[in-house]
Amino acid sequence: MLFPTKSLFLFIKFSIRRYFIKIIFVAGTTTVLGCSGTVWKNHGDSCIHISEKPPLRRVINYSDHELCGRKLSPRTAPNPLTRPQTK
Repeated sequence: MLFPTKSLFLFIKFSIRRYFIKIIFVAGTTTVLGCSGTVWKNHGDSCIHISEKPPLRRVINYSDHELCGRKLSPRTAPNPLTRPQTK
């Protein structure tokens, strides 16, 4: 019966430690980046982010509807009276 050498046990031990350290690093980085996102508030026709730090204290976004979960505004039909009447 052959027993593995002591160096093989050390190699396995260090590779398992390295694997768990990488898992902890990736999980920590994901948590920090995922939970520290900016909070946008819905203000009807826009999303507003208010920050305490300069240079941008208040940011207003009218076009990106996904920031604060807004639905697309309904399309308004064109007014037929504003079109030129050519008959």
